Parts: sequence; C-alpha cells; structure tokens
Amino acid sequence: MTQINDLKMPSTDPRARLTVPDSAQILKRFYFLEREMVLMQAWWLPGTEHWHSKLLLPEFLWQDSISARELRERVLELRYPERQIDVAPDEKLMSLWRSFRDAPNSLAFIESLYTVLKPALRKAFQSYLDMADQLDDGPTVRILRQGVDDLDEQIARGTQALDDAKNYHDDAVRQVASKWIDGLRPVVARLAELLVQEELGELPDFDPAAFGGKKFEIARHGVRDKRFNLVRFAWPDRLAPSRGPGEGFQLQLRQAVHHVNEIWAAEMAGACLFDLTEGADPEFLTDAARWCYDEIRHCRMGFTRLLKWGFELSEMPLDAFSYNAGADSDAVTRLGIIFYFESTYIHTKWQRTKIFKEFGDNVSSHDMDFDWADEQIHAHYGTRWLKYFLEKANDTRRPIDFRAQSETRVKAMQASAGPEDVEATERAFEKVLTRAKQLAIGTK
Repeated sequence: MTQINDLKMPSTDPRARLTVPDSAQILKRFYFLEREMVLMQAWWLPGTEHWHSKLLLPEFLWQDSISARELRERVLELRYPERQIDVAPDEKLMSLWRSFRDAPNSLAFIESLYTVLKPALRKAFQSYLDMADQLDDGPTVRILRQGVDDLDEQIARGTQALDDAKNYHDDAVRQVASKWIDGLRPVVARLAELLVQEELGELPDFDPAAFGGKKFEIARHGVRDKRFNLVRFAWPDRLAPSRGPGEGFQLQLRQAVHHVNEIWAAEMAGACLFDLTEGADPEFLTDAARWCYDEIRHCRMGFTRLLKWGFELSEMPLDAFSYNAGADSDAVTRLGIIFYFESTYIHTKWQRTKIFKEFGDNVSSHDMDFDWADEQIHAHYGTRWLKYFLEKANDTRRPIDFRAQSETRVKAMQASAGPEDVEATERAFEKVLTRAKQLAIGTK
C-alpha cells in the first residue's frame, strides 16, 4: 500500500526554468548593456552629421534610459536587501560592448546601431521572455515587453533614417561604414546567443582597428548637416542681443529658428552624460537623458513649424554657437552653461505662449507652452546636479556662479565674430524674411 509520504504532486510545468539568482544575473547584464547603449548614443550625438539620424538619438537614448532604470530596480528587488550593483562577473563583456562605440565615422555607428546592436539586444530580451515565468516574474516580463516594443519602433524608424543617411554621405564614407559592419556583425550575433546564459563562457574577439575603427572621442564642436544654411550665428540677436527678438511676424520666425537651433542643448546634455556619468548617482543618467530628449523635442518643434510653413532645409539657418561655447570648458562648467541658458531665458517661454496666442498663432503658442513646462524641470535638474557635482569635487562654486562664467564664454564667442560672420548672419536673416513673406501671401 502506498504511503502518504511516498506521494508527490507532478512538477512538469516548464515555467520553472529560471531561478531568482539566474534572473538577477541576466537582468543585471541587460541593465549594464542598456546603460552603455544610452551613453554611446549620447556621446555620438554632437558628432553625428546627418540631420534625421541626429534627431532620433536623444529620443531613443531616453527610452533606453527608462529600460535601464527599470532593469536596475528589478535587479535590486530580486537581490534584496543587497543595494549595490557591480558589473562582475561580466567585465570582459562590457569591455567588448564598449568597443562598439569606436566606430570610424557617424554613419558606421548609426548603421551598427539599427542593423546590429539594437537587434541583438532585442533578440536577447525576447529570448529571456521565451523562458520567463509570467506568474512569478511578471514585473520583469512587463519591463522586457516594453523594451522589445521600444526596440522594434527604434529599429524601424532608425532604419528609415539610415536609408537617407546613406544617400546623404558619399561613397568613401559608405565604404568605411560597410567595412565596420562586416566586422561587427558576426561578433554581435554570437553575443546575442550568449547574453541569456547565466555564465557567458568564451567571448568572441573584436579589434575595432582591424575594421577601420578608432578610439572614440566626443566632438566638442557640433557637427552640422550641410543641407542647412550653415552660419556661426543663426539669427542677429545671437550675435548682437541688443537687437532684440522682434515682434509679430518676425518673432514667429525668430522663435522657430531658435527652436531648431536648440539642437545645441541636446548635444550639451549628451556631452554632460559623457563627462559626468562615471561614478555619478544612477539618477543622473535618467535625468540627463530626459533633458537631452526634451531639448531635441524643442528643436523639432521649430523644425516642424518651418517645414509646415514651406521652408526647405537650405533656407533654415543652423549654427553650433552655444554648444561650441563649452568646447574648452571643464565638465561642470559645460553643465553650468546649459543651466545658464535654461534659467536665464525661462521667463520668455510663458510670455511668448501668451504673445503667440494673441497673435493668432496657436501652434507656436502650443509649442512654447510645453517648452516652458520642460524648462522648469530643467532648471531643477541644473540646480540639483550642479550642487551634486560641486560637492562631490569639494568645489566651492555655487550654481549661481555659473551665470557669470557662462556669459563670459558666450561673449567671447560673440566677440570672435568677424565681418564675414556678421554678413553671413544678416544674409541668412534676410533670406528667411524674404522666403517667409512669399509663403505668408501664398506666392512662390
């Protein structure tokens, strides 16, 4: 007769494949990979020339930063009460992953992003989901499903921009990029198979130099798409603030052009991620990524308005003035420069929201209203993180002190303008006005 102690209920459900330690180890690996994905996109932003590729990087790195934050939080939940996350035992993996940012040019990096790196991360996420237990590990399933959705959209939109980027760049640039992709693809394909294993085992070798790569250096002067009307100063009041922004019709145009030129602020937020993330509180990555994304939305506000009005890229003045002002600064001063612009001109946002509404331009008013909401958040970011990094470095400066330092750098840039710069700015200004008058009365 069978004894009760000899009985047991069946345990054939395949959902019990990943233990808590297994899951924590794999998700920790995903966190570090996503974190590096955020950083490499931010770091390449200032040096990316192709406009539509440049516009996508801040949005996608912000989405990736959310995935990174949620993965980190999930790992801490699984490993509670442990509160520290270190890269061990995946140091070699992360060293290899970081080498993928050493692309030979921006096209090579952009192509690798959408045809190799993000697809590999998507495959790893999906492989985990295929093994995951919806019941026990439901929070992780939710995080990775959203991550897969984000990556699908990023790959689709990024690939579309990539097609235009290949047409924009010449054959020599395309050939260099192609060589890089040929070397990278088999290495990353192998990695994608290993990432969901608790122990990685043997990693593939990759020498960036063998495929045209070079040690990454962030661009300290903003690189610009040559299809625009490139000038050192995009509008007269950037060169001579005493001229003022103008009123009515001119203010509409001026604000659209200034919004387009907020590309510099997205780049500066990216540079701050490059300069300051290592050793910083993990929340800095999240805040700086959001700051970067917000600024690219402001840029796209102006770009979209100008396109809707009928402007071509060649009719839009584009500069790198404000980003270049921080080229020779220390890292904290670069953060101070973006904080200076945010806090100094924040009052114009609500004023112009009202002005454009009264002028009958509901779209410009709408854009300024959301711009204003963002800038209030950014003023908080600036104050918080300047205090944090100053205290960390035992630096006695205060956030308010950066106003004078930033103004000095801006004025030095303005003082460096020669007659040819003044003339180029005036020509760009007149070109915008002339074209806008044609569009306003419906003529060509």
